[in-house]
Amino acid sequence: MRFVGAQRDLVGEALLSLAYRREGESALQVWAGCGRQQLEELHGRIQSAGDREYVVLSAGELHTLHAVLTSVYCMFASEEGFHEQLGFYRENLFALVGGLMVTVGQAATTE
Repeated sequence: MRFVGAQRDLVGEALLSLAYRREGESALQVWAGCGRQQLEELHGRIQSAGDREYVVLSAGELHTLHAVLTSVYCMFASEEGFHEQLGFYRENLFALVGGLMVTVGQAATTE
């Protein structure tokens, strides 16, 4: 997958926001399917890729990314709280999740 500009920033904020919540590793396993270390590693790989570079993600990593994005979408009581914490609006995250689903669906049909 390729993440450009604000997409990469939003994914990065979502990954770190979830990774550093106070609830701990057990909650991360439920929300993301992995622990803090894996979220940090995924964050690093995505952030280190430039706008023109693709990040190769396994099916498990794509599932983690989808789980993180949908979990973060639901974690804030208000749009204002979401924006203050992440610097983006929920609609930006919703569009990113939709794009992820379309991309994965298209890749799956070419197998």
